[in-house]
Amino acid sequence: MRRIFKLLFAGSTAALLTTAAYADSLGVVFVHGKQGRPMQFERIAEAFSELGWQTERPEMCWSRTRIYDQPYLDCLGDIDTAIGRLRDRGATNVVIVGMSLGGNGVLGYGARHSGLKGVIALAPAHAPEFISLRPDIAQSLVKARAMIAEGRGDATDEFADVNTGEGTSSINFAVKTTAKIYVSFFAPESAAVMTANAGKLTAPLLLVSGINDPTQRGSRNVFQSAPPDPMNRFVSVDATHMGTPAAARPAMVEWLKEIAAR
Repeated sequence: MRRIFKLLFAGSTAALLTTAAYADSLGVVFVHGKQGRPMQFERIAEAFSELGWQTERPEMCWSRTRIYDQPYLDCLGDIDTAIGRLRDRGATNVVIVGMSLGGNGVLGYGARHSGLKGVIALAPAHAPEFISLRPDIAQSLVKARAMIAEGRGDATDEFADVNTGEGTSSINFAVKTTAKIYVSFFAPESAAVMTANAGKLTAPLLLVSGINDPTQRGSRNVFQSAPPDPMNRFVSVDATHMGTPAAARPAMVEWLKEIAAR
């Protein structure tokens, strides 16, 4: 009996040590949505910190105060900076989590960077191949391309944009940025196409989609574009666009714990 107890104790201790070591080495970068701020993920980040996971919440170039001050691919450098801070604190395994346009962004980043432990896209949105068909945005793209052709690609002007509000509503608004930056986000051939980016991932993907979210009509196509991985998961939650992160929290925690076993 004493020998069995010793074996059980040793096994339990090893499991605890493995979990603790993984927790200490895991870093999570949270990427907010369009017109959002880092505080969007404050509560979830606090919960993750309580589990022993280190977190970073950068302010992206599509925040309310910055929108849009850099081209799409340059914006992803903010994720690089956040990952660097995590690694400086000892994180060796990094997962990136993005909401809405942030979900688009983590797919774009994951398509161009190897070495990630995982990618989590929550209600990923902003599909330029479709949003560019909106009459107001199509007209703005014509204007932006004309400016670029005239050699005024770095000039600032006003262009059309749209965001998801509460429930299923959408909000049209004007944004001031350069023609080149606008095209980098909204052109149907831009680097922001989610299916193309999902197809280039080298890390497993967790995609969480709200059943009451009109932006998620193509979310399964995005998920199915990812390379096969036994850890890939598509999760549907009973939530609107803005409610998806909170509804996704249990699935995220369970998935991250599964990731620990890899």
